[in-house]
Amino acid sequence: MAGTDLIFALDIGTRSVVGLVGKYEEDGLQIIATEQSEHANRAMLDGQIHDVVQVASVISKVKNALEAKVGPLHKVAVAAAGRALKTIRTKIERDTNNQRLTKDDVLAMELSAVQQAERELQATTPDASRYHCVGYTVMHYRLDDSPIGSLVDQLGLQASVEIIATFLPRVVIDSLQFALERAGLEMAALTLEPIAAINALIPPSMRKLNLALVDIGAGTSDIAITSEGTVTAYGMVPFAGDEITEALSHKFLLDFPVAESLKRELLTSDTVTFSDVLGVITEKPSRDVIASILPEVTDLAQRIANEIRNLNGQSPQAVMLVGGGSQTPLLPERLADILGLPKERVAIRGADAIGKLITKHEILAGPDAVTPVGIALAAIHAPISSVSIRVNGQAIRLFEFRQVTVGDALLSADIDIRKLHGRPGMALTVNIHGMVKVLKGSIGTPATLLLNQQPARLDDIIQHGDEIEILEGTPGIDAQATIADILTECEPYSLIVNGQERLIHPIVRMNGEVVSADTPLVDRAEITIHVPEALLDVLPILGYRPELFQSATLSAVVNGETRTVRQDAATLLVNGTPAPIHKTVKPGDRIEVRTAERKRATLRDILHEEEYERQSIQVIVNGNRVQLFAPKPVYELNGKSVDLDTVLPEFATINLVTEEWTPVFSHIFQYVHVDRERPANAVNLRMELNGERAEFTTRLKDGDEILIEWVLKDQNLS
Repeated sequence: MAGTDLIFALDIGTRSVVGLVGKYEEDGLQIIATEQSEHANRAMLDGQIHDVVQVASVISKVKNALEAKVGPLHKVAVAAAGRALKTIRTKIERDTNNQRLTKDDVLAMELSAVQQAERELQATTPDASRYHCVGYTVMHYRLDDSPIGSLVDQLGLQASVEIIATFLPRVVIDSLQFALERAGLEMAALTLEPIAAINALIPPSMRKLNLALVDIGAGTSDIAITSEGTVTAYGMVPFAGDEITEALSHKFLLDFPVAESLKRELLTSDTVTFSDVLGVITEKPSRDVIASILPEVTDLAQRIANEIRNLNGQSPQAVMLVGGGSQTPLLPERLADILGLPKERVAIRGADAIGKLITKHEILAGPDAVTPVGIALAAIHAPISSVSIRVNGQAIRLFEFRQVTVGDALLSADIDIRKLHGRPGMALTVNIHGMVKVLKGSIGTPATLLLNQQPARLDDIIQHGDEIEILEGTPGIDAQATIADILTECEPYSLIVNGQERLIHPIVRMNGEVVSADTPLVDRAEITIHVPEALLDVLPILGYRPELFQSATLSAVVNGETRTVRQDAATLLVNGTPAPIHKTVKPGDRIEVRTAERKRATLRDILHEEEYERQSIQVIVNGNRVQLFAPKPVYELNGKSVDLDTVLPEFATINLVTEEWTPVFSHIFQYVHVDRERPANAVNLRMELNGERAEFTTRLKDGDEILIEWVLKDQNLS
């Protein structure tokens, strides 16, 4: 892809971008050059590009470094993470009439199977047009109903192909394509990360075994299962290395990049040193830091194990781990424990395990090398072709396995085909107090559709490089109106409120909800118009809650007993005379509202004094008076702990929790600290209550006299 025989592959991961240029020879793939660069910040999350510009910048950095070694690079093979992955397993049969099958015949059967998978997805998934096929794996070839390794150059009456096709949301693919375009690259081949990894690491000869391959990156853990000679399932867990980094960040107050660096250092150092966000430098044994994240490592292992069992129906014979996240401390051991496998059956595999790799490379040596190598291999053996066109100047790539039409291109470009025909604007109908009012929309004009500047139809076949232009017709404008347009006969009136003129507008309800004059009308709305005249309706418009003018009695249940507390009302005058809240007002009336600071009832107001006053006794200790207090009561308001000044809501449930208090001698030491006065030659502590020897558990009562003193060594001898 850098020339006639070089392959350029990019692994665009959540944490970093890895690029390699290789050459496929008869014995396998030879790596010529490789580069790696990390994202400066979290531009990708869970395998999805969130900041196209920043990701494109990192891609450009890797591309430029490789071009300095191998020359210009224009086309690239990439892989998508399995985020929101959907898989369809399907089979297609063909009568061969004892004709020898060519390689093109077999490929046509495979692509027909993929097309059938697309139809099945459309039948079962809402908005299936938003998904792209990003890869497929052949599970079985059959000839005359017998399994066969390859159909090429075979003779028989009937051949069949069974595949697993994988689909991803268009947003995943589009963001990947846009990032490549900003970096000056064209997507030449696309695959799925678990497909790339499994093709690199598990050749067909190993697929008789029931194996699970888990590609653990920073944001996602992609899973593939093999059994009975084929790949049987693909899956994904949206948790990976970033969850462990987040755990370190929270446990030790670290910035995310610092936590990521610490996680990597745990693998190589017995002791780690790091600085938290407060600037505190800490040095810890690596084993202690690893122990602190064991719950998160276990959770990640549990999620991966659950998905493996869900895909496989049981634990596999062995698990291969690849990707940078596979090196998370203790992850292989925890995964083995959860799956019930011997620890040696869950292993981290690196580039040295790839049989089709001729030469090794010092940079691509660990488990994070498997996916980029697999992408390069997939670009050779199982690339997904595509059609690149332009719709109204916008570049569109269609990942399809059949002839694509102008209609397909418009759908892919998010152009509503219905809008090509200028429809009339929708009318607007409302019901005002039982009377129907209709507002009409305008008439639209039809659109013009051009393919390579020639008039076209929706079913015309398109080719790579075609340009489609839509001169959209003008749809009719839907009827639009606001509440004000139907209020021409309802004028506001004025009141003098606390010395200021206030306008009282009609209250309009649309479908039962109060709306303002500038609220747009909705079709088939039920409209009611009411001119407020009673103070009960006017006060909310003026900004006062009607309940302020009513004496309120709050009720609450305290330890099962219903109690009430009263609150006084605010004062309301109309034309200088006290008025009830239901009084009708007239234009020009003067309203005075006196809302003196109204004390809202608190928890203290509804409790008895003995329920919040703490019990206490006074005793004399070594001649000094000391007051001992019982533990504070605990108050729960509607199940939550509160204090006595908490505002009391209506119909509250209050639980008062008090402990039975029996003061004993040992409580004295909460108030008197005898250790601070202990002489150097003290041998014993003398404790007396009212002249008698006392123990720690001796009960106290109000007025008791207590003696606490240290017995010195000489006194003890005497």
